[in-house]
Amino acid sequence: MATPAFAQSQALQPPTRKLVSVRRIAGLQPIKGNRHVEIAKIDGWNVIVMKEDYHVGQLVVYFEVDSFLPNTEERFWEYCQPHKVEEYNGQCGFVVKTFMKYGRVTQGIVFPLHAFSEVLEAQQELEAKFGDSEKATTALLEMDFTATLGVKKYDSVYFDAAGSYGRPPPFFPQPGCERAQNVTGLFERFGDTMFQITEKLDGLPMTVYHVRKSSELYRALPQDRDSNIRRPEYGVCGRENDYVEHEKSVFWMAAKQQDITNKLKRLGKNLAVQGELCGSSIMSNSMGFAEGQHRFYVFSIYDIDKATWMSADKAFDLCKQLNLTHAPIVGRMRLSSFAQSLDQLLQKSEGKGVLGKNREGLIFRPPNNTWGFKVIANSWLLEYGQHKKDQW
Repeated sequence: MATPAFAQSQALQPPTRKLVSVRRIAGLQPIKGNRHVEIAKIDGWNVIVMKEDYHVGQLVVYFEVDSFLPNTEERFWEYCQPHKVEEYNGQCGFVVKTFMKYGRVTQGIVFPLHAFSEVLEAQQELEAKFGDSEKATTALLEMDFTATLGVKKYDSVYFDAAGSYGRPPPFFPQPGCERAQNVTGLFERFGDTMFQITEKLDGLPMTVYHVRKSSELYRALPQDRDSNIRRPEYGVCGRENDYVEHEKSVFWMAAKQQDITNKLKRLGKNLAVQGELCGSSIMSNSMGFAEGQHRFYVFSIYDIDKATWMSADKAFDLCKQLNLTHAPIVGRMRLSSFAQSLDQLLQKSEGKGVLGKNREGLIFRPPNNTWGFKVIANSWLLEYGQHKKDQW
C-alpha cells in the first residue's frame, strides 16, 4: 500500500504544460510603418498576425513557444513558414520559437478555430452539453489540445554517461513552474504577495534525494537489475532518469562536488534537494562556464515525509547549514514593489547573471514555496532560446 507521502505527492506533481489551447485575443496593436501585420495580445503573449485576419475578442487556437508541430498535416504549412522544418525524435516538423520581426518580439503561433475540425467539434459538443454559449466557452478555454493535435514539447536531449534505474521515484514531484504570461491576473491576484526572487539558470533540472533504509520508501526504490548489490538509500535524478552512480556522470559529479548525498545521509531525513545542473556541456552554456566546469544550484527542498516543500527561507537556511550552493537570490519583496506590469517584469528580467553573462531570467517563489512562476528575458530567448531570425 502506498505511504501517505507517496499518495499526497501524486497530487503535487506540476501540471503538464498546456502547449495548445483556445484563447481570446485581448487586443491588437499596430506596428509602426507596417500596413500588413499587427501585434495580437493573447494573455501575456505578443504574437505577430496578419491584419484583418483577426479581431479583438476573437477565440483562436494558440501554440506556445517550444511546441513541436509534426509535418504530417498540410494545415500547419502556411502558418509555419518562419519556423524551419526540423527533426525531433525521428519525426520531421516545426518548432515554434521566439524570434524578432519588424523590430518586435513574437512568441507563439495563432490559428483560427476553423483550422482544426477537432477544436470545432469540441466547441459544438460543449455548446450542446451546457446549452449556454458562455459556459461552453469557459470550458473550451480550459481544454488542452496538445495531444489531440499531435503536438509535443520540444526539449533539448542530454545523454549522461550513467545508466538508469528507470524513471525518478514517484514520492517527490518534479520541479517546474509556469511562465508569467500564462498566470491569469498575475498582478491583481498576487501583487501583495511576498516572493523570493532568484536568477533563472540555464541548465537541466536535477534532484538529489535521500530516504532512510528503515523507510518503506527505500524498499520501493528500483534496483540495478545487473547487480545483486542493494542500492544506496540516496539517488541523483534528471527529469526522466534516476541515474546509477558513475564516475563519468555529469549529474553525479555535480552532486559529489558538494558532497550532497553524504550530507543528506548524515542529516538522516527523507529529503529531495532540487535545483539546476549548469555547466559547459549543458544546454547552450549561456552562463559561460569554462570547459569541463559544472555546478548544481539548489532552488527548493522537498520534505518527503511531510509531502510538501520547505519554505523558501528554511530551504535557504538549510543550504547554508550544509554548505550547498543556492541559486542566486535577487531579492525578497512584494510583486507590486518589484514591478507594476508584465512589461515591467520582462524588462527587469534582463540583467547580468552569476557569472557575468546575460541571465536567462528570474524565478518568483512565495514564502511557502508550493508554486512559482518564471520570467524569461526576451534578449536571452532571442540569443539562445532556439530562436529564428527574420526570414518572413
